[in-house]
Amino acid sequence: MDFDRRNFIAGAALAAGLASAHGAQAKSRGNGGKAEAKALKALEAYVETHRAEWGLPGMSVAVVTRDGFEGFVTSGLADVDKKIPVGPDHLFQIGSISKMFTALAAYSLADEGKLATDVRLHDALKGVKVRDGQAITLQHLLNHTAGLPADSDIFPKGGLWSAFEPGSNWSYSNCGYDLAGMIVAAADGRSNGEAVRARVFNKLGMANARPELRVADRHLYAQGYEAALTDRLNRIPARMTATPWVDSDSAAGCIAATPADMAAFMRFLIELAGGKGGAVFSDETARRFLADPADGWGPGSAYGNGVARVEIDGRNYLHHTGGMVSFCSSLHVDREAGVAAFASSNVHYALGYRPRLVTTFACELLRAIREGASAPEPKPARDRLENPQRYAGVYTAPDGTAFEIVAGGDGIQMRRGGALSPMQEAAPGLFTSEEAQFAVTGIAFDMDGETSARAWAGDVEYSRDPASGYRPPADERLRALAGRYDNDNRWAGPLYIYARDGALWIGNAVKLKEVAENEFHIDGEPSPERITFGGFINARPQQMWYSGAPYIRRFS
Repeated sequence: MDFDRRNFIAGAALAAGLASAHGAQAKSRGNGGKAEAKALKALEAYVETHRAEWGLPGMSVAVVTRDGFEGFVTSGLADVDKKIPVGPDHLFQIGSISKMFTALAAYSLADEGKLATDVRLHDALKGVKVRDGQAITLQHLLNHTAGLPADSDIFPKGGLWSAFEPGSNWSYSNCGYDLAGMIVAAADGRSNGEAVRARVFNKLGMANARPELRVADRHLYAQGYEAALTDRLNRIPARMTATPWVDSDSAAGCIAATPADMAAFMRFLIELAGGKGGAVFSDETARRFLADPADGWGPGSAYGNGVARVEIDGRNYLHHTGGMVSFCSSLHVDREAGVAAFASSNVHYALGYRPRLVTTFACELLRAIREGASAPEPKPARDRLENPQRYAGVYTAPDGTAFEIVAGGDGIQMRRGGALSPMQEAAPGLFTSEEAQFAVTGIAFDMDGETSARAWAGDVEYSRDPASGYRPPADERLRALAGRYDNDNRWAGPLYIYARDGALWIGNAVKLKEVAENEFHIDGEPSPERITFGGFINARPQQMWYSGAPYIRRFS
């Protein structure tokens, strides 16, 4: 499962790594000839590059083609402490790629006449109420066009809401897929997980896949890892620790599979892309399943029924990623070439890593074989900072404290007290810092055209031109709302609220807009997320709700 408030934890995406796992080697196997074996070796090397540069403990990869080839790469460690290598039978959680399975189960029911995709939410699930959402249908939920918040409970404080007319806009919602799974369960007479098992797994031969995450199966999984310090931005790679187990039956992301299971699924997706329903449903329903995606997922992309349509280097792919407490995954299908790839690493979603480049490179390798072309050059495993010189300069706070940003090569460093420390971009314009004073906040830069004008460390402004003056401070009421707010759910974590420049900000990076007293929306986008404050003591809130999820003030 992906998105939203998770991206703000510790102020932005966390970065983590595990250098001790780098020594483990990748192994590949497949049923092709010399060309396929060579391609798998190239993929092995690229996986090892990703593991080294990101600090990934392990990775599992599956690739297939329309003409029957399938190959696998397993790399690194499933358990670092026990030195257990990733094997072909280890389960990896596929995260939000699970949404494809929920949608397939729904269309399987529709194929049998047991469910209509235009059924109204309020008619299908008695007792569920969505303010301004009377027109929401199952199809809206499957397309992320219902206007629901990303990660809300079904019954949050104050009730669910829709932020726009259903079908008129797009906003990713795990909450919406939870509701879609409930509709599937009501129509099927079994849980969504059991419906997926019967209607998809069993029909495709996914013998080892799990439709729900249960602690009884934990011994079958690779161990997941996260940053040891989850209250701050971390430089990649950083010290890591094992993540705890989390049970889940969420239709938005509760499936785990082996690489062989995912190979079977991708063979079906290749056929589905050609209008074939295979064992899951009729060809007519297969064509409907991919027929009318909504604009969404990203610029120039579309999304429908758990499947994103993206263009990369002139190629059209079916695509999805997944981010879980213990795993991050990616899947690409080049529908024209008839090749597909899946990859998953046993790292926490807040790493900010998804193996997209691994799966696209795998597809490029296989397509080159089928077209008789030269092998492609892999892209860098991590983005390089563009034009670091735009950040260079001395930045000074109102009290006279200062630091210098030094640009060189494809990166920047901070100079304080004569010492240089490296910085990394964790989100656009937001950088990690190894200076203790900035470890939690990081440094966020405001741009004036192509050049940085100022830097922010939380609510402290550092101007590149102090003579031009400083931004006015936020008023006293907004400053009273600022602080650290914690939710101990494993999917949540600390959210830092800063008051500066006349507004509130989440995590030194995301500006909020006040729409009512003590109620805020994310500024500049049609977001369904709602941030409210309550439990005031001496004008300071002790509670915050992020789209209904409760947080309490700590350490502030």
